[in-house]
Amino acid sequence: MTGLKELTVHGAKSIADAHAKHRWVIPPDYNAAVDCLDRPFHDRSKICLFYEDDEGHTATYTWGQMIVASNKFANALRGLGVGRGDVVAVHTPQRPETAIIHMALYRIGAIGLPISKLFGPDAIQYRLEHSAAKAILMEPETVGKLDGVRQSVATLKHVIVCGGKAAGLPGEKVAGLSFDDLLEQGLDRFTPDRASQAEDPFLLMYTSGTTGNPKGVLHVSRYLLGHNGIDYSYDFLRDGDLYYSMADWAWAGGLLDGLLAIWPYGTPVLAYRSKARFDPEVTLRLLEKYGATVGLYPPTALKSLREIKKPRERFKDLKLRCIVSGAEPVSPELARWVNEELKVGFNQGFGQTEANYFIGTCGALEPYKLEPLGKPFPGHRVAVVDSEGQPVKNRDVGEIAISRESPVVMKEYWKNPEAMQEKFKGEWCVTGDMGFADDEGYVYFQGRGDDVIKTSGYRVGPAEIEAKVIEVKGVASCAVIGVSDPQRGQAIKAFVKVLPGTEKSDALIRQIQEHVRRKLAAHEYPREIEFIDEFPMTVTGKVRRRDLREAEEKKRKATH
Repeated sequence: MTGLKELTVHGAKSIADAHAKHRWVIPPDYNAAVDCLDRPFHDRSKICLFYEDDEGHTATYTWGQMIVASNKFANALRGLGVGRGDVVAVHTPQRPETAIIHMALYRIGAIGLPISKLFGPDAIQYRLEHSAAKAILMEPETVGKLDGVRQSVATLKHVIVCGGKAAGLPGEKVAGLSFDDLLEQGLDRFTPDRASQAEDPFLLMYTSGTTGNPKGVLHVSRYLLGHNGIDYSYDFLRDGDLYYSMADWAWAGGLLDGLLAIWPYGTPVLAYRSKARFDPEVTLRLLEKYGATVGLYPPTALKSLREIKKPRERFKDLKLRCIVSGAEPVSPELARWVNEELKVGFNQGFGQTEANYFIGTCGALEPYKLEPLGKPFPGHRVAVVDSEGQPVKNRDVGEIAISRESPVVMKEYWKNPEAMQEKFKGEWCVTGDMGFADDEGYVYFQGRGDDVIKTSGYRVGPAEIEAKVIEVKGVASCAVIGVSDPQRGQAIKAFVKVLPGTEKSDALIRQIQEHVRRKLAAHEYPREIEFIDEFPMTVTGKVRRRDLREAEEKKRKATH
């Protein structure tokens, strides 16, 4: 079977050369679990998953053990009545059971529904009801979220609870079906009811928009094959690599970019479960202990790591060689810090749940440029389009879009045909992200459609301004919005978080304003600056500029 690993163009001299030589090969019987675990190069005696939690429990799984565990659990699920096309929710973090159940579901032909542990009862109930989920996997401490919910979800037949043995814990009795008991009862070999198909649904992920209820994004198996950009963005995965990312396995950046699209290369993964907030020192100690070499690090994580001075001197045994950042564009200043202080190769990856990981950079093929998101990865046809879906001229701002024929584009919005009509404009799947392309093929991010600021007749993207603000010494991170202004329509306001030890002063405000005016333009500098301790964030680590705008509007109305 051709898998994700075979979709890299080896020996290319540039991204353009790789594009010219790339050919999509989508096996009609493609199965994600087979690509993740069952390929001939998956040495069954070698470790595929390292696990540790913040209480010191550890576990490891070889490829052979993970194959057997996923087979056993697939048989156990089938014994519970879970079949092809059934939806099973997974409300667990980075831990072995999460990986096992996903592999088991794909073997059956069932659909995995990841639900973040950050969600409360109402969010869980909506997803279970809307998806008609048949079962859910939970941890003992989260089962209480189903109180008052379970009875309202008519389709929910089974609540499976992690007992702990699979994650190196002593094991405990649980209320509901025990994951450990089901795993022990299952047979070692699994036979599917029919041959897999590349168009079989395998993953349902809910994404929040600016209005209305969350939308369920349905993906079919060939979606995983569209993630060929993974290999390029890590400057080509190789023997000896170990992957780690703090990104939650309930999100595309964690589950797809950090597990499902890593295992097909034969690269092992490190999982870490912590009940505490992200701690940069704990993370660096973990990377040093296990020898992790590659990983996805969201901009928020990089900004936290940046607060550690001279990380290579403090953590001398770090093996990191290349990291990727996504979710939001990384400022040139932050990218320079990664290169100069963390001393690793740095690339970017861009996409969204509906169409993931189709633009990025590959330092092994082309020198890294600080400002753009990158270029389309080989095989992906990308354009910047206007409101009618027509490509615009280079340097003109429009909506970043990808051909609907790309394997990395979603199948459909679950039970929501109206949203499908908005998502596609002719041959293009539009992202809602504004940007432009230059003459070399690089794509630049300007902000979400609703984040673009209109000031004095100009359209200004917040990302470009934020990148310049963070260049100022003492600035840790920044978020820019437009605020009402009777003269300009909108004025630019920056919310700034400073590094420890930096004074929040009028002098710093003037320095920021002068720097941005000098580097960009007179109409692009922030006329208002407010210091802030923490930003409102989405569960995927993006700054919620909308929350900042709404809070600012309320404050202004109250004072007028």
